[in-house]
Amino acid sequence: MRHFFVINPHSFRTLDTLKQILMDLENCFSIGRRMEYKIYISRRPRDAVAAVHRYMTSAPSDETVRVYAVGGDGILFDCLNGMVDFPNAELTNVPYGNANDVIRAFGEDAVPAFRNIKNLSVAPSRPLDIIHCGANYAMNEANIGIIGLTMIYANPILRNATKQWYSRITPHIYTTSAMRAMLNEEVRNQKYTVTIDGEDFSGAYSNIHISNGPCTGGTMTPNPYAVLDDGFLDVIFHQPRRLFESIKVVNDYVNGRFEKYEKIYCYRRCRTIQVYSALPLYVQMDGEAFLAKEMKLEIIPGGIKFFAPENMEFADYSHRAYRKGRRGGNNEEK
Repeated sequence: MRHFFVINPHSFRTLDTLKQILMDLENCFSIGRRMEYKIYISRRPRDAVAAVHRYMTSAPSDETVRVYAVGGDGILFDCLNGMVDFPNAELTNVPYGNANDVIRAFGEDAVPAFRNIKNLSVAPSRPLDIIHCGANYAMNEANIGIIGLTMIYANPILRNATKQWYSRITPHIYTTSAMRAMLNEEVRNQKYTVTIDGEDFSGAYSNIHISNGPCTGGTMTPNPYAVLDDGFLDVIFHQPRRLFESIKVVNDYVNGRFEKYEKIYCYRRCRTIQVYSALPLYVQMDGEAFLAKEMKLEIIPGGIKFFAPENMEFADYSHRAYRKGRRGGNNEEK
């Protein structure tokens, strides 16, 4: 078995934390155990995609390769896209990012367990679903509309922020970017041609939130029914409303209580969703933001092997929902 560590240095507030991780790797793999490992330092977004692919190509096809995304959801996105076509690859996240939303699916207190590299290196793997969209794959979510535009505004600022100020300014950057996006009346009322598993669901929406996992943004759980291995995408459509009305319901929405507002939010589960608009699509996938003209997203059940600490299962976030214990679609209790 080989171990490939892909580190995003921008995820660390201090150099000392990064040095400690490198020391942990040395202690874990070189002293006594003599296991083969390699480290790659990512230089910029998407840089690690090619690096992971090169490493996987060079490894024997009959040998398991464990890829560790050390950082946040962005570096996990890059690692996934570099290894998804290799059946001998296994993936995990050593969470040091701002959000760590995939790891939060295992519970709010799961981060320390995933930072224990020694235990993680021998942890069992399990198949998890992934989202396929054109040339990209994602583990957690995609947003089209206001949230996508918010990330397009926020990402360049955050990537140029100094480490000293990063943790202090991040919440403010997201808030101001979100307000700027919500003031864009064209995006807030954008018309989409939408097909969900063959059913026409076209209309005007402020945002289309497509979830594989329940968490987003480091503290929020907008779709508490989404599970990373259930074979479905969970979709929440935000129908256009006046700006003040949209702002008023945000707190309930980000805490999974969207069902209180059936005239604003509509929920569906599906395996495939196709979205088109005459205007550009503002898209965010696992923290990466970009523009598109049309998109087709589909769930790939068991599309990746993900290794997690032993006996760690997904947290049940459905208690945060307005209607408890529900795990269906079409706004009906099940």
